[in-house]
Amino acid sequence: MANTPPHFNPREFLHPKYLPTWIGLGLLRIIAMLPYGGVLLLGKLLGWFSFYLLPSRRRITRTNIRLCFPERSKKEQQQLVKQNFYDAAIAVLESPLAWWGSDKKLQAIHQVEGLEHLQQAQQDGKGIILLGAHYTTLEIGGRLLAYHIDWCPTFKRAHNKLFNAVMKTSRQRVHGRLLASSDMRGIIKYLKQNGIVWFAPDQDFGRPGSVFAPFMNVATSTLTMTARLAKTTGAKILPMYSERLPGTTGYLIRIGQPLKNFPSADEVKDATAINQAIEDQVRRTPSQYLWGHRRFKTRPFGEPLIYAPRADKSLRLYKRVMPLLSMPMILLTLWMAFKWRDRQYLIQRLGLGCPKQATGGVWLHAASVGEVNAIMPLIERIHCQFPTLPITLTTATPSGGQTARHKLPTACVQHFLPLDWGWATQKLIRHLRPSCLLVMETEIWPNLYWNFYRHNIPLIIINGRLSERTLNNRFYWLSRLYLFIGQLIRFVLARSEIDAKRFARLGAHPELIKVMGNIKFAANKTGKASAIELARPYILAASTRDDEEWRIVEAWQASEARQTLLVIVPRHPARLKNILQQLRSKIDTIAIRSKNESVTEKTQVYIADTFGELNRFIAGAEFVIMGGSFVPLGGQNILECARQSRAVIFGPYMDNFSDEANLFLEYGAGLQVKDTTELSEKINLLASDKNKCQQLSNNGNHLLGQYSHIIDHYMQELATLCPCFKNSSQPDN
Repeated sequence: MANTPPHFNPREFLHPKYLPTWIGLGLLRIIAMLPYGGVLLLGKLLGWFSFYLLPSRRRITRTNIRLCFPERSKKEQQQLVKQNFYDAAIAVLESPLAWWGSDKKLQAIHQVEGLEHLQQAQQDGKGIILLGAHYTTLEIGGRLLAYHIDWCPTFKRAHNKLFNAVMKTSRQRVHGRLLASSDMRGIIKYLKQNGIVWFAPDQDFGRPGSVFAPFMNVATSTLTMTARLAKTTGAKILPMYSERLPGTTGYLIRIGQPLKNFPSADEVKDATAINQAIEDQVRRTPSQYLWGHRRFKTRPFGEPLIYAPRADKSLRLYKRVMPLLSMPMILLTLWMAFKWRDRQYLIQRLGLGCPKQATGGVWLHAASVGEVNAIMPLIERIHCQFPTLPITLTTATPSGGQTARHKLPTACVQHFLPLDWGWATQKLIRHLRPSCLLVMETEIWPNLYWNFYRHNIPLIIINGRLSERTLNNRFYWLSRLYLFIGQLIRFVLARSEIDAKRFARLGAHPELIKVMGNIKFAANKTGKASAIELARPYILAASTRDDEEWRIVEAWQASEARQTLLVIVPRHPARLKNILQQLRSKIDTIAIRSKNESVTEKTQVYIADTFGELNRFIAGAEFVIMGGSFVPLGGQNILECARQSRAVIFGPYMDNFSDEANLFLEYGAGLQVKDTTELSEKINLLASDKNKCQQLSNNGNHLLGQYSHIIDHYMQELATLCPCFKNSSQPDN
């Protein structure tokens, strides 16, 4: 709050960067000397040029007027748009009149109505809030009202420091006191001192501190601060209207009667009253409202966007960084395509091909093999329930694509997701024109998400899973990018309560998150995998990660089951060389599957460094030791063990699968150990007690049975979120 005499030191702004601002201010000072009629004529000319030179502002203005005046013909709407540009440009040239115009000139061209309402309200000994709005006459109206009452305007700081200093100094010269619109303490204090404050709540600041209330018959995000100020200070709310009269007549300032029964206990009712008071003046002088701002930017959940969205700074930085990352990404894509002998992977990842699929269907994305297997029951249900609906599944890895092509229903199409280049994802969206995108678990690609948001196509996370590590990254811009991307998600169907809270921290609105449970429970309906049988019975170490193989081997060697073959299926087969380096000193005989080495009586460890065979190894094992859980990497999915009727042992680090781990322990479907010493004991237990293994597997089957209807729940929820599930024809029962 400023209560000091106006002070402006031009020497503080002698830097060359302020030269254009100085020139502009000089021109405005000259304009202040022109006759009032000359200002109006010059403003109309400026408005004519602005109409053609500012296409973005023209689109916003046209959109707002089309929304708010649907009863007018297109020709009338277009005329109103042009007139609004004229009035807005005149407002720019009225600012120097408000700052430097002579009292004699201004007092002769205005009139005031309704001062008696203000005087009567002052008799109650309370503060007064003059309810303003962003009319084109707000700057000049403030100067004119100051001739009649002592009041304090609120202001928002301008980005240009020189312009802000001039504006602030000029306003202080008139009013003596200014309050920043963000200075709530100062506003409250001034109102409690029975002061008069001008306050304009008609801007869209998003959902925080706002409710949706009708304005011009459009649901509008409306600040609740006006009602809160009135409630806190006891101030009365009096509408203040200003308008430019026809010709060179001047201006009319009107003070309305206090709002009745305000504030109430209902925020929406109060916001509606505020909007109605503003709407009265807007309908009276429709061209004299600043329609060029994005008044309806924030929409109720589920409603389409009204304006073309704007990218956040973090996303713009990401777009600038992407070209620098392109060469490593292209080289990696080339290497993966060569390794898998997959030409389509190379072409499609580089955004050079499009799938042969009808438009208007559902697009699903699953990164790799695990996600593809998990989403397959949902795809099968969608295809069964909507047989004519085009279904496209994108994957990001060759192994995921291979699995998808093998398992997808005939009419469904697999395609590799392009690298996250804006043009590539845009091209695929325009080709498929999907009704919605269903993303499995945690795949976050900023350009993909942004393009779906821009096209106003629902993007829904299914089986939403988010790690603490993703949220707690060390880079500020990346955290800000995640926060922005989280706001682009239309809905999150989360796997657990913990994941739901994490998505809320990511930026998704809590009302757009629903806990559904783990969709991977549904895969039990697809049946058991065909077991891989080796020459000897074996214990399986599944999906092992860095530094886990030697720990598990040591526990196995310390157990009484060390004569039983140990099969290791690493999470990343490319780590084979590192695994061998760690195990050669501990193991004499190791066979490697990728080299077609056979299991003999002397083989101690068999490393299955292949893709797509994990489920079959689980089905053939005596029992399973789940990797990813003996080092702090969050664990791995243990549901497949129950699905293949196998007992499972897992370690202490199951953060990413804590719900599943707790369910397995609750149902007695698995064993959790604290360290490798306890792991050795549990290996002894299961190796020596077949009944215990059978009991754990039976309990796992019972657990899966309790969640067998999870696909039904997902389909019910998706039916309310995806347009394609509402419009597609269903088969006859």
